[in-house]
Amino acid sequence: MPELPRREPYRTWPGGLAVLAVIVAYVSLWVVLDDHTKPDLQPITAGSVQQVGPAVSFVPVAGWYLDATDSSQSDSTSSVVLVGQAGQFNVQVLPWEGTLAEEVERQKGIDEAIGKARVIDNDATFATAGGVSGTTFSFFDQEDQGRIWVSVDEAADRAIVMVGRSPDSAFEQSLPDYQAMIDSIRTEQS
Repeated sequence: MPELPRREPYRTWPGGLAVLAVIVAYVSLWVVLDDHTKPDLQPITAGSVQQVGPAVSFVPVAGWYLDATDSSQSDSTSSVVLVGQAGQFNVQVLPWEGTLAEEVERQKGIDEAIGKARVIDNDATFATAGGVSGTTFSFFDQEDQGRIWVSVDEAADRAIVMVGRSPDSAFEQSLPDYQAMIDSIRTEQS
């Protein structure tokens, strides 16, 4: 049998290393830009009403700022993110056709999977003077402690999710602010 010609070896590692270097440089650039981009914080006038979507509003406590970068408004899913000295408060309105228990379990799953949080099974009910009621529970992650309040309006097919989070050392001081903003939430039938 005749001897087949041998294929000359060629090196792939220099090209692979070049592609890897380009990817690392590209990702690093975006991480550095993100770290150096300050959020668009807008002061809020004391007593002003913040609209979250077309049918939900609340009154922020003095000393909080609107994070316009992370807030969004649309007909279906809207959120308002406030930043204060010691924490962050988020009110989100989203379409939901399930029950309150299903939304609570979904929120717990989101926090455990995406936020890498440890959810505490201390579920309790809450109700506000504005007619919002539902379930609340706590969570911890590596740096923060927080509380989530979940309300479902089955007639309007929407859920209202409110999240207050602060560093562990400041959570107890921030809790009255969170509770005051929760108590100020008002809803309208959409």
